[in-house]
Amino acid sequence: MKARRPLPGLLAALGLALALSLSAGCKKKLENTPESVADAFVEAYFQRADQQSAKEFTALGATKMLEAELREVQEVRKDGYAPGSVEMAVRRGEPSPRDERVRIPYEIEIQTEGMKQVRDADIELSRIDGAWKVVRIGVKARDVPAAP
Repeated sequence: MKARRPLPGLLAALGLALALSLSAGCKKKLENTPESVADAFVEAYFQRADQQSAKEFTALGATKMLEAELREVQEVRKDGYAPGSVEMAVRRGEPSPRDERVRIPYEIEIQTEGMKQVRDADIELSRIDGAWKVVRIGVKARDVPAAP
């Protein structure tokens, strides 16, 4: 008895399905620029309040800061607490190079329960082992006039 060979069309369809399923699980490759790394950090840290994800974009003092924050929220998050969603607008300012580092300012506007808060974030990056990493984060609240 001869073994049956699968149809070429079926093989092609299976191969395409496998390729699509593998590529769907792949993360989009992050560009190795100060702006793209800072944007990814700001999105994870400020917009999603996900210190664990944000940590992958950090080094040195910024990593230590996030590790301390993760220890502080560990008990609360262990019980299933997750930060609520808030309306947030993020605007990146102009990067300013300084020696082997780049500082990028962000304005973060948060709208909660009819109240508006603005924070100025100063994100400093350095090239470490060929990759840009956030090494310092400075955040300062800005007074916003009350709505009439």
